[in-house]
Amino acid sequence: MGRRAAQHHGIRGSAALATGPLSPSAVGAELLEPGEMRRIPFAGELLGAARVRSGFVAVPLDAFDDAAPGLSPEVQAAYLHLLRLSFGEGRNFCRIGKRQLRERLRTSERRLLRLLDRLVERGLARPLHRDNRGTLWRVYLPGEASGAPVGDAVLLGRAAGTAPPPPARPPGPPQKPGPVAIGPLARSLAEARGELLPEGLERAEREIAELLAEGQSTRRIAAGIEALRRLKPPAEETAP
Repeated sequence: MGRRAAQHHGIRGSAALATGPLSPSAVGAELLEPGEMRRIPFAGELLGAARVRSGFVAVPLDAFDDAAPGLSPEVQAAYLHLLRLSFGEGRNFCRIGKRQLRERLRTSERRLLRLLDRLVERGLARPLHRDNRGTLWRVYLPGEASGAPVGDAVLLGRAAGTAPPPPARPPGPPQKPGPVAIGPLARSLAEARGELLPEGLERAEREIAELLAEGQSTRRIAAGIEALRRLKPPAEETAP
């Protein structure tokens, strides 16, 4: 019991709160009408109306209420940042580099790729273009991802006459490269690491598949594997 107590980490200030009897009128601020511009004292604080008048992001509530429950916390964070950079700027797309997005999410590049792939799989984002400025992302609202129109709650720009009509539904994720493309590279990577057991080969196959899906060429991947092979220290000789 002592060890479990030492590992338990509660919420600061929560232990002092006793669960009181059900009383909807206990906190006066909860009785304020929507739009009523008042704040009422409670527990040393003033609780009540607060309106953000500038520097805010217009994000539809279904991004939180409908999309978020089906996503892991990290994928939710990635989606909300893409929404902030797209719809938060009054458009349905954004361009951002992996480094900038990694800094926002405090994650590794490999982990970032998995998070973005999950958004593409769910139809919430789609990469359209890449250059030195970063990747151009089409960002979809939850309703769009399910094939529904955005409705009157979102004002869309007028479509140009020369532009092709937008797809009714975001396309699915790119197809995983076949084993013929992955197998030799994965085995070379596993050999360079000295990990030829099944677990090592499976890990190498997953990593090669991610690099190919990212758009890396087989020649560039092979060059990276060869560089890794050269960096590996030579095996020590066993004394006779």
